[in-house]
Amino acid sequence: MIAVDWFLVALLAACAFLAGLFRRLSGFGGAMVMAPLLIGFFPLVYVIPIVMTIELLAGIWLAKNWKVEKEDRPRIYRLLIASTITLPFGIYIGEQIDPQHLKIIASIAVFWFSLFLLLQPHVRLTLGSTKDHLAGAGAGFLLGSCGFGGPIIALYLGASTLDYRHVRAILSLVVSGLALLGIIFAVLFNESLSWLPWLTVGLPAFMLGFVVASYIDRMG
Repeated sequence: MIAVDWFLVALLAACAFLAGLFRRLSGFGGAMVMAPLLIGFFPLVYVIPIVMTIELLAGIWLAKNWKVEKEDRPRIYRLLIASTITLPFGIYIGEQIDPQHLKIIASIAVFWFSLFLLLQPHVRLTLGSTKDHLAGAGAGFLLGSCGFGGPIIALYLGASTLDYRHVRAILSLVVSGLALLGIIFAVLFNESLSWLPWLTVGLPAFMLGFVVASYIDRMG
């Protein structure tokens, strides 16, 4: 294996470990950590399925802890249906942009999302069907073009009057649904499964971060 491959292995392992920490503690954020760092080193149609497979497995693990209430299910369906429509357009647009420019765009998006979450401005929204569709559409497009879509859903739900327990459960399930959609569309665009071997690096590192975060959560 040549040196650059070892660099990619180390990069993916470090990104996946950090993603595991964020995903376990917040319910989202794994893709937001991994995607901007991996774009430019891996093709976009590799980044999306690698990151989303890890996100999906994390969501399955967390599903037993965060139960979705019956009244929240229609909202989840609306968010995912809307994202299904815009996700392939996002992938198409993302593939037309130079990888280094795309990396910059993704990094800027992460910066603004992080700043917004950190400052937590007192914005309150009354959730509704139309807003659900708009948030889902934005998340799908961002996922397709930049490799992550969860932050839009997190900001949308976080600005609502929903109880934190509801928000965390909805967010985790929607992020998992987005992950599955991302894998499907990325494979359709790439028509290849050559990204699969990279999961042997990403998954163990992610699970290690997940375990460490679980320990931190219990300590808190």
